[in-house]
Amino acid sequence: MKRRILFLALGSWLLVQPSAAQKAVTDTVHLKFSIDSVGLEEVVVKGHRTPAANSRWSDLSPVELVTVGGANGDLYKALQTLPGTQVQGESGELLVRGGSSYETQTYIDGMHVLNPYTSTGINTPARSRYSTFMFSGVNLASGGASQEYGEALSAVLPLETKDYSKVNKIGVNASVVGVGGGGTRTFDKGSLSVDLNYQNLGLYDKVYSGRRDFEKPYRMFSGATQFRYTPDEATALKIYAQYDRTDFSTYEGSNRRIFGLGEDNVYINATFRRRTSGDWNWFAGAAYSFYEQKIAGAAAAGDDWLERQQELHLKAKVFKRLSPAFRLDMGAESFIRRYENHYRLSVVDDRNRMSPAVSAGFVSATYYPLEQLKAELSFRTEYASRSRKVNFSPRLAVNYYWGDVMLSAIIGRYTQLPENSYLVRQPDLKSEACVQYNLGAQYDHEGRFYKAELYYKDYSRLALVEENAGMDADAAAGTSLLTSGGYGRSRGIDLFFRDRALLKNVEYQLSYSYNISKRKYQEYTELTTPQYATRHNAAAVVKYSIPRLHSIISVTDRFSSGRPYHNPARAGLMNDEVKPYNSLDLGLTFLASRKVIIHASATNVLCRKNEFGKVDNKAVLASSDHFFYVGVFITLGKKAAYDVSNF
Repeated sequence: MKRRILFLALGSWLLVQPSAAQKAVTDTVHLKFSIDSVGLEEVVVKGHRTPAANSRWSDLSPVELVTVGGANGDLYKALQTLPGTQVQGESGELLVRGGSSYETQTYIDGMHVLNPYTSTGINTPARSRYSTFMFSGVNLASGGASQEYGEALSAVLPLETKDYSKVNKIGVNASVVGVGGGGTRTFDKGSLSVDLNYQNLGLYDKVYSGRRDFEKPYRMFSGATQFRYTPDEATALKIYAQYDRTDFSTYEGSNRRIFGLGEDNVYINATFRRRTSGDWNWFAGAAYSFYEQKIAGAAAAGDDWLERQQELHLKAKVFKRLSPAFRLDMGAESFIRRYENHYRLSVVDDRNRMSPAVSAGFVSATYYPLEQLKAELSFRTEYASRSRKVNFSPRLAVNYYWGDVMLSAIIGRYTQLPENSYLVRQPDLKSEACVQYNLGAQYDHEGRFYKAELYYKDYSRLALVEENAGMDADAAAGTSLLTSGGYGRSRGIDLFFRDRALLKNVEYQLSYSYNISKRKYQEYTELTTPQYATRHNAAAVVKYSIPRLHSIISVTDRFSSGRPYHNPARAGLMNDEVKPYNSLDLGLTFLASRKVIIHASATNVLCRKNEFGKVDNKAVLASSDHFFYVGVFITLGKKAAYDVSNF
């Protein structure tokens, strides 16, 4: 859904809210509506008894996410306030329940996104490549996801774009980091949208520089377009394409070598949905991703690094409600990938290539024996071309309603190819596996949503670097063997409280996660807590609406216990922690007029210097302790508020 529509929908609500003083004077409230007022594009009605049988944390609209204090409009940073997630201030990527960012995969309209994050410098948080407002809703599945979504050990983030737009719109935006503009043109049964944006941190860095010393400032140009066609209520065709170019260079290390990065990224997504007269629902989709990154001075002055990735994701599925008590889903998909890297330095010339592919089929049967009970049994089978292994992954999910309370239980097995950096070195590595167990309870009634969930994750077949494996010490000195012998576990509890009814014009959200994660994998040769995993994570988000000022003020306070690191003075691995993380963030959204929206945010206003572990006994710090953002969004049309995504 569009930022312009959502922000103005929010603004229109603010404009007509009576104040407390007005209510005290009279029992009659007069509302005056202008004929030229802005209308909502669509209203979505969702059934109470049909939630997805996985660990999801309430549907979140784009407005709800972008008004999170300190999110700066970034999808992934806003999601880090949900339970199960862990603060990743040095990379900005999404980590869920003790898993690495690689284990959480993003899907747009059911199709895989190979590289959802922007590229940045060392210890600089990345952002989503895609505007939050491009989507009609966001719902993170932190565990027990449907077997339709493959190649994700920990969690999936399924994002759905709108099916149609009925309003012509055009607008521009300007902020402290760049400019942009675009619009949507509607026609009979369809629409075409275009969005252009340019970011340049040169001025921002001069005014408010961080720890990175730039030779050339961070610059990013992106262009996106989406075509939507809905000839009737039973058919929808959507085609989305985006290209972005990123480049910058910084001075790194004591010798101030120049680290220069240039990157090109392409994503194309096409989906087709059709419901037949017999109530069979058909879906077909294709997504192509291309990513190329070139770095000069990656590890030493004068070197060159090239990394190129491509993926073609093909998918087809069909589902039908065969009876009031039974629904059947089934489908097939393929991930066809190509990866290569090339490193050059003086006489060193190292080139690696691979073309892994995964083919899969999935089937799911959902049974409603009672109105209060829903059971879902699903299976997924995969064939990995490199290892020539077949993986079989079952899943069982049960929901039971008791009034406004829902009890849930999920057990499922998930697989994923090892990371490219390991798979390219050892093509015969098996797909990594994780078995998830989830028990949860939630309460949802009149603006109050409370949820608690226990989980346990059992990892196996993880990529592992085994030193001197199978050799005597003299012959194997300095050598290592890459195997699929890694394993680990992660367990904990997630708590979530969200209340919109306690106080007038106030909404609060509290989340807490307790996690114990241990792994023996990659370079961790002993069972230990990974450097990115923290035991305690909490976030509080409070939003206060001021109707008379047409504003929303948001305050976010995030906390996590210290990151583990290895102290050479003590035996063992990862046996110490840095100081705890804490950041107090603020946000303000102001509807200056029906056509002008101002949004501002600031992170870590208490100026705390947060650490993200240690390397060689030196604290890992983000490139900047703070960030501020001010943006203005202006509508050039008559009846639609502007948003940066224009979709």
